[in-house]
Amino acid sequence: MNDIFGSFINSYAERDKSVGFSNWLANHLQREMPEMPVDMSEKLSKEIIEAVAAYDQTLEELNGAVESGQSKEEWLAGRLADAYADMSFSDAGSKLQQIDNTLNASNTALIREIEIMPEGAAVVVDPEVVDWNEYSVKKKVYDIGQQAVMSGLGAAAATLKKNMEGSEITDVSEAIGQALQDGIEATKNEVKAVVAGAIKTVAEKKFTDLLPADTPTDAICDMACVVVESADALLGVAKGKTTLLEALDKMGRAGVAKASRFCSDVLKGKLALIPVIGPVVVLFTGGLLDHMKSPKFTENVYTVVRDAAKATWEGIKQTGYGILNRLTNAVSEKLLN
Repeated sequence: MNDIFGSFINSYAERDKSVGFSNWLANHLQREMPEMPVDMSEKLSKEIIEAVAAYDQTLEELNGAVESGQSKEEWLAGRLADAYADMSFSDAGSKLQQIDNTLNASNTALIREIEIMPEGAAVVVDPEVVDWNEYSVKKKVYDIGQQAVMSGLGAAAATLKKNMEGSEITDVSEAIGQALQDGIEATKNEVKAVVAGAIKTVAEKKFTDLLPADTPTDAICDMACVVVESADALLGVAKGKTTLLEALDKMGRAGVAKASRFCSDVLKGKLALIPVIGPVVVLFTGGLLDHMKSPKFTENVYTVVRDAAKATWEGIKQTGYGILNRLTNAVSEKLLN
C-alpha cells in the first residue's frame, strides 16, 4: 500500500505539467492497474475528479453554515432530515441506527489506537429504540453528528501518534506540502484526486480487508478528501500558519462533510453500507504527511488532540437517553401548552 501511495504522490509531483491533470490521472491509474482498459481508466479519472468537486461543494456549504452561527451537528441534522423526508420514521430510524453502529465501530478502533484499554471497554452501547418516531430519529441524527466530529478528531490523534513513533520523514515530495500550503484550491483538489486514485487502486488490488474491492468511487473520494483536509490542517500547525484549535475545527468539519454525504447516500439507497474508514484515513493521512517534509509533532500537540478526541468520545458515551428525554420533554411541554 505504501508503494502504491508513494507512486501516485511522486508521479504527481514530478509530472509533465503540459499534460492535463485528468489525462495524467487516467494514465497513472492505467499504469498501476494495467488490467484496466484505457477507456475505463479515463472514465474513472473523470469520476474521481467529479466526486472530489462534489465533496468540496458539501464542505463549502458546511463552512458557510458554521460561519453564520450554526453548529456542525445542526447543519448535519438538516441535511439528513432532507434525505429521510420521504421515508417512514421506522425505516429512517433503522437505517440511521445502522449508520451510527458503523461510525461507532470505526471510532472505537480509533480510540483504541490512542488509549490503552481492555478489549470492549470503549464500545458505546446505545439504548435500544423499539418505536421509531420523530424524536427518536432526531436524537439518532444528533448521535451521528457527534460520531462524525469524533471521527475527524480520532483520526487526527491516531495520525499524530504514528507520526511521533515512526521513522524519520524523508523529503520525497515537498511540492505536495507547498501546493497545499499555497492555498490554491485547484491544486488542493488535484491532491485529493491523487489520494483517491491511490486508495481506489489499493481497494481494487485487495491489499487490505478494510476496503472491499467494490467500495464505491464516491465513498473512496470522500475518504481521500478527509485525508487531505486533515493533513493540510496538521501541516498548517507544524508550520505555525494556524492554531491547533483552528486545525481541530477544520478536521471536525471535514469529518462532518464526509458523514453528510455517506449518510445521505445510505438513506437514499445509493450506498448499501458505510465502510469502516477510520483506520484507512489514519493510514493515508500519515502517508501524505510523510511526503510533505513536515516535522515530527511534539508530545504536547498530540496530547491536546488526543484529549479533545477522548472528551468527545466520553460525551458520546454519556449522552444515552439524555438527549431523547430532553426532546420528549420539550415536545410534551409544547403539547400541553
